Amino acid sequence: MQYGLYIDVFFLVNFVMDYLMLQMAGKALKCTATHGNVIAGAAAGAFFSCVVILIPAPAWMKIICMHTLVNTSMVIIGLKIREKSGFFKAMALMYLSGFLLGGIMTWLRQYLGRYLRISCLFFAIVIISYFLSSKSMDFLESLWKLKKHRCQVTLCQKDRVCKVNAIIDSGNGLFDSLTGKPVHIISEKTAKKLFEGEKIRRIRYIPYHTIQEDESILPCITIDRMLIHGEQEKLVVSPLLGISGQRLFGNGTCEMILHPDDC
Repeated sequence: MQYGLYIDVFFLVNFVMDYLMLQMAGKALKCTATHGNVIAGAAAGAFFSCVVILIPAPAWMKIICMHTLVNTSMVIIGLKIREKSGFFKAMALMYLSGFLLGGIMTWLRQYLGRYLRISCLFFAIVIISYFLSSKSMDFLESLWKLKKHRCQVTLCQKDRVCKVNAIIDSGNGLFDSLTGKPVHIISEKTAKKLFEGEKIRRIRYIPYHTIQEDESILPCITIDRMLIHGEQEKLVVSPLLGISGQRLFGNGTCEMILHPDDC
């Protein structure tokens, strides 16, 4: 059985798919490539794909060329990446983008396969697939950031030591207006555990605004020191801790929210 290949259609389909893959990879990498660079990279990828398809060579050789020549030209031209580490990250993200796009398109084709001959519907499915894939990439990125911003903290008060799981919150912009110190947040349960039944003295109250723009006050205490176990351990002397009525933070997995200025 023989099949006809419309090279113009093949080029257009590859150009659109390559463009969307480069857009997703560039967004994840936050690279400096312009919109024109992405278009040029997608055009180069589509052009070399056509060349590889047309040359008389064994199938295995064409596959190798597709995964080396074509993808390399797309990353270098489309994303302006030259460094080795950045190049391999971009390649991995390109394959991940292609995997997500292909998987979602395959899923949509199960329900709309009979209509795919209509070109406008085909490209509508491509756009929907891009939207869903992009949201999936954003979700994966948020999970990675959440994991990256987690650490352990050792709180020390006199001879008592309390280890807690913490999350570094870049949105925590609370400072003590009197001393200028950043305020870290711990749960009431953690505070009781740290003081072990001893009455907490020298509590200060700091006004703050919630996300809903409601005004409230936060009871704060100063402890002797805390040790942040991150990529590099950091000792903070006399940190200021705000005591929240919330039991856990970070989707119920952490007992403390760290201020980024002390991390």
